[in-house]
Amino acid sequence: MLIYTAEDDKNIGNLLVTHLQNNGYTVKGFSNGQELLDEFKITPCDLIITDIMMPVMGGYELCKQIRTISMVPIIMISANNDEIDRVLGLELGADDYIGKPISFRELCIKVKNLLMRAKFTAEKDNKEVARHKDLSMDFDAHVVKIGEKVLTVTPKEFDLLKLFITHKNRAFSREQIINSVWEYDYDGDARQVDHVIKRLRKKMLEHNAECQIQTVWGIGYKIGGEDEK
Repeated sequence: MLIYTAEDDKNIGNLLVTHLQNNGYTVKGFSNGQELLDEFKITPCDLIITDIMMPVMGGYELCKQIRTISMVPIIMISANNDEIDRVLGLELGADDYIGKPISFRELCIKVKNLLMRAKFTAEKDNKEVARHKDLSMDFDAHVVKIGEKVLTVTPKEFDLLKLFITHKNRAFSREQIINSVWEYDYDGDARQVDHVIKRLRKKMLEHNAECQIQTVWGIGYKIGGEDEK
């Protein structure tokens, strides 16, 4: 597990790194929030521990910026151990708070618990969300995303994408799609499938999707990357 720390007090920063390393974590320390943020954008970590009062960029602003791109666990540290500081940090998206002087034993327990919770959440999400390239589908919430952008789809478009993403690399004929998506609700021209595919392709193109719906000549359609030539 990789942990980033931001602390402008060199002695405290070194102690943070040492105690965390002694507990088996890989740790990289920074002297302000901007340095940590720049590194995070290149190499994301598993957890962040940040002081609040620092030059260049403090903990509050760091937390605010991180929350625009990630839900990585964040622990805030501050000498101002009063309710206002704690509440503000939590409102900005911090997961936990510890005051100074730091109890490193308590901190390491908080780190362990947050990492366990994050791992459990990730495993749970992986079971509920199907992914292919930059396309993701949350079946329970009925949400489709290209990257982080929501793709607005009709119920039939959703069901069609679900069929494709749960059967990757399998090509479906129009008749098979009708039977799977429309079931007994449709008795018209199977070419209606082409119209739904066309709408989906247009929407995905507008979102610059890497994931695409391929035409498999002589068979039908499947989900893939670049269209076959």
